Amino acid sequence: MAVFEAWESVNISLAVMKEPVDAPIVCGFLSIDAVPSERGVLISSGPNWWAYTYGEGFSDDLDSKVVALVDRFKPCLGGVENLRETGHTVQVAIAGTVRTGSQLSLSPRVIGRLASLDIPITVTSLTDAQEEDPLSWLDG
Repeated sequence: MAVFEAWESVNISLAVMKEPVDAPIVCGFLSIDAVPSERGVLISSGPNWWAYTYGEGFSDDLDSKVVALVDRFKPCLGGVENLRETGHTVQVAIAGTVRTGSQLSLSPRVIGRLASLDIPITVTSLTDAQEEDPLSWLDG
């Protein structure tokens, strides 16, 4: 039986996008303080995005990060719906560093918990390897 490496540095976020994003409004809709009190949780934002992230400092285990995110935002689903009604896009974003052949595994129980939020989920793989031309894939 082959043994596969797991993704590294995996984090999970509730991500909100809109042009432009007003971070205090997002925090208000979701009943969140602008500065998180939990270790390993980061709130960050840019001109068109806002994210509440469970990172490496929270836990190395993706399942526990998923459970924490669901427990944190399930009571706020009314606020999520209000964000959608005001033109925001809301999603759960999972990201991590991969190597060829590495796998991201989630248990059926955890997938069910994520599904209970009824929020789209994106999975993004990052790699340490740098291509000479990051747009070379467009040539094909």
